Amino acid sequence: MARWMRRAGMLVVLLGWAGAGRAQSSPDWIVTGSDPANYTVQAIGDPRDPQGAHVTLRGSDPLPGQFGASGLVLDAGPYRGHRLTLTADLATRDAKQGALIWLRVDGPHGIVAFANSQLYPVVGTTAEAHREVRVDVPENAEKLFFGTALTGPGEVRTADLRLLAHVEPVVPDTPRNLLDTAIAIVRRHALRAARVEWATLVPRLHAMLPGAGPAATAYPAIHTLLRALGDHHSLLLPPAMVQRFDHGGFPSFPPTVKAMHGQVGYIDMPAYNGVEVAAQRAFVGQVIDGITRVAAQARCGWVVDLRHDWGGNMHPMLAGLHPLLGDGVIGGFRNASGEVYPIHAGNPRVPGLPGGPALEHARVAVLLGPHTASSGEVVAVAFRGRPDTRSFGQPTAGLSTANAGYRLPDGSELFVTTSVDVDRTGHAYGGAIVPDQPVSGLAATGNDPTLDAARRWLTGICRSPAMPLVMPSRHR
Repeated sequence: MARWMRRAGMLVVLLGWAGAGRAQSSPDWIVTGSDPANYTVQAIGDPRDPQGAHVTLRGSDPLPGQFGASGLVLDAGPYRGHRLTLTADLATRDAKQGALIWLRVDGPHGIVAFANSQLYPVVGTTAEAHREVRVDVPENAEKLFFGTALTGPGEVRTADLRLLAHVEPVVPDTPRNLLDTAIAIVRRHALRAARVEWATLVPRLHAMLPGAGPAATAYPAIHTLLRALGDHHSLLLPPAMVQRFDHGGFPSFPPTVKAMHGQVGYIDMPAYNGVEVAAQRAFVGQVIDGITRVAAQARCGWVVDLRHDWGGNMHPMLAGLHPLLGDGVIGGFRNASGEVYPIHAGNPRVPGLPGGPALEHARVAVLLGPHTASSGEVVAVAFRGRPDTRSFGQPTAGLSTANAGYRLPDGSELFVTTSVDVDRTGHAYGGAIVPDQPVSGLAATGNDPTLDAARRWLTGICRSPAMPLVMPSRHR
């Protein structure tokens, strides 16, 4: 709690530009913060150019709990009525208390908009961490202020700090505008849109709106809209959660890869939230490294435990299991028009992921349960139809459908169910996935009947000991 209180203090000081001074290397950049005397900034380039600005902020023996910031000032006139995005890939060295980016807009009477990435600080020594913040620039805006910030000692560098302006002016955020935008998205894209009585629903939703107020007062009506679809999977994320998903990346628990008695490998796959590239790469590398380490001890096959995988971003999960899933099409998503979008284990949005050993012909036992949900069910479907594969446990949560994200004007995001999961044989799901071998979830203390059943199946049909123990590696 103390760390976040200090970061709240950072926000206040940045707003006041307390102690601002000139940078040593550029007349355009300034050093500010609560202890500017102990921070320096070096900056070249223009953040409005495609290549962005190169900015390095260093802290040397700052006072305890204090911070410094780099800052640039621009005329807000060209950006009035537009949405701005400040984007950067941050690299840090010994930033134990964290680094961030920030963006502020001032009008004639003070601050009119402010955003920073303080909820997702880049901590320690990190090679690459992407961050973005956004603000809407009102018509009375006069000045823009933005840059990087660092709490405590250390260093934060960026070679691509860029300020991006949307081409189209931003529509003022009102409850009616937000709701109508959500309705249009759902009617166009939702899998079950044709089942909704729109002539009745839309007037009822409009009647739920207050006469005036912030855009977020439309959220109850939007929740009602999504419930009317009856897919139990569509949802609305408020702006703070969207920022966390966009700029974070974290599993629900550390993935486990280990060798078990009987020459069986075991993978406990967690849920995964966030789309930050560096975090996804680290997660996938951790799983692949574990599989590579255990492969020689897993002659009889693998257990993939999905009983605690409640979903999130499917790509890191599938990429981590790439050695077992192989390079081909592992399934897909079928929309309301019958079109199927194929999926692969690799993630094209995160290049350079490790391939790991080639284990697509190994036997696999997949463990399922009622907490296997959403993207966790996508992973389960990816193993359906795979040779030498059998599932054990209990039916899944019944959310074997796919959501697509649509950003709303206030920064919130609709995740709308647009398709059903399809396995590699073409079989479509949409509800609970029933395991090949049902096993009661009730277990005596220290006993796991689902895992025991899976291990008995693997060891009971174990291949000849003459089979090579070292698998060939897959290279990308």
